[in-house]
Amino acid sequence: MTADKSNCAKCGVKILQATADRTGGLCMPCKNETPKRPDPKKPAKVSCIINSGIESNITIVTSAQNLLEVLDETRHIGDSKHANKYELEAQRALLRHAIRYRTEMRLHDDHWGRTKWALLKLFDQGEAEFECGDARYRISDISKEDWREGDKPLMSHGGILYRNSSGDVVYKTISWIS
Repeated sequence: MTADKSNCAKCGVKILQATADRTGGLCMPCKNETPKRPDPKKPAKVSCIINSGIESNITIVTSAQNLLEVLDETRHIGDSKHANKYELEAQRALLRHAIRYRTEMRLHDDHWGRTKWALLKLFDQGEAEFECGDARYRISDISKEDWREGDKPLMSHGGILYRNSSGDVVYKTISWIS
């Protein structure tokens, strides 16, 4: 058996009829003039500053829901007692908090860069944006390239970089060292 419901006279949210009878037709947040309930359909935005191989670091912005999904698939470094396991668990807990309370949040990359790689994956899929100063870039505004420095055995390194339409390197990271 379901209880009778009505809409809040002020904000329109569904409330129990018993609550409406006690409060003069208002939900509890409206009656108490407290902050409104978060919109369950509004994505919670998160950002993270990640280190770049160029002068300035960038900020990657995405939804907490998307990042949580990718971080849930991300494995930690080392065994079950490695610190990175706990760092990733903390990142996931912060994202769940942002989703539940619809709060914008700035994360820090974990020490082993797992969050960075999750964010870059989302950027490559078109689910995140780069912020560099006043400029914002989506994957459609950027070209992605592999780069390499050095050609001697055990003395070279490389990775990926992203260029804007002017040819300027926006972000560069090392992904391998020989």
